[in-house]
Order: sequence, then C-alpha cells, then structure tokens
Amino acid sequence: MAGLPNLWAAAPRRVRWAAAAAAAALLVVAVSVTAVLWAEGSGPSAEAGPDDLFQAAPECGDVPAEVLDEALGEAALDAAERGLLEDSDGAVCTWTSVGAEEDGVPPRVLRVGFRALFTDRSGEVAGAEAAKEALAGLEPIQRGVSAVPALGEDARAWRSTPAGDSAEVAFRKDNLLVRVSYGGAERAGGPPLGHEDARDAAIAAAEGVEAAI
Repeated sequence: MAGLPNLWAAAPRRVRWAAAAAAAALLVVAVSVTAVLWAEGSGPSAEAGPDDLFQAAPECGDVPAEVLDEALGEAALDAAERGLLEDSDGAVCTWTSVGAEEDGVPPRVLRVGFRALFTDRSGEVAGAEAAKEALAGLEPIQRGVSAVPALGEDARAWRSTPAGDSAEVAFRKDNLLVRVSYGGAERAGGPPLGHEDARDAAIAAAEGVEAAI
C-alpha cells in the first residue's frame, strides 16, 4: 500500500473540486436529516408532562366556524403563527371580516391566542399552575379589568386600547391559557366600535372557543 501513488493528489484539480463538492452536499443532507429528527423528537408532546391536559396548543382550525360567523360574518384568516416557547407551545390566529365595508361597517378583527404551558423539567411546577400564574401576570397591563365568571374564577376582560374600541378576554383551561381579542380594523372609516359591544363580542367568542377545546 505504501508504494501506491497518492491518487487524490494526482487527480486533476477539477476532479478534486467535484469530489469535495459531492462530499459537502452529502454532509448538508446528513445535517438536514438530523435537524428534522431532532425537531420531531423535541416537539410539543415531548415537552409536556404526563399530567398536562393539553400536550400542545390547539390549531386555528379548532376555532369553530360558528364563532367566526357570529363575530365577523364572512371571515378570512389573515395570520396564523405557531411555535415552541420555553416549557410551552403557542399559536396565534387572526381573522378579519370580509365585505363589511360594502355595508358601511368597518372591518372587524378577531384574534385568538393559545399557549399550552407544560410542567417544568423538575416536576415542581405543574402546567396548570404555570398557566394560572401566566394569567395573573397579565393584570399589570390591563385597563378596566372585569371578571368573567362564565369562563372560570380567574377569567378576566379588559380594554385592549385606551379608546376602548377593542376588548380582550383571557381565561385558563387546565394548563392552557387562551386570549381572545375583538375590535375594529385600524384606520377603518365608519362608526367606531364601542367598548361594551367589543367586550360582549370578545366574551361570546371566548365562550365558543372554550366549549370547543
């Protein structure tokens, strides 16, 4: 073997470049496959504790069509975001009414946010307790807070904006924190949306979501 020539060194430069490129491509494929397997192994279900009711945040499709119809009439899904957070899995969905301006009504927007909080790795803080603490932590930024007993003892509603033309409701279902906001589209003409109407619509939508999940 020692007497054999160094075939790599003797090969033309273009051949050596082609071989190196092929090896690099194989390395990229291997890394990509490893990354996919890692993502699958560390997904929401892998992070949740055995006693956590929600192993992942619900999907936008879990919001009933009846809720969208009541809040917006004809609705279009404008945005759907999802991602893992520390010890939790979250999703945010936003719908806007369609064709409302043709009837002289400004577009309305419904936003639903889900966050499934998981029992921590030490097992000391359960997911349901973490969700309760997260809900309580919203209070410092709330305006005009009022209780919503129909959605649980710690459910709250408040003004989303100082003008009061939108409202938000937050409630907890075991280890799942849900936030529902309803209001008029920004820079929309027409009559403003009153806070009471916004609050009523937000609560009605939240009740529909709670019943469906």
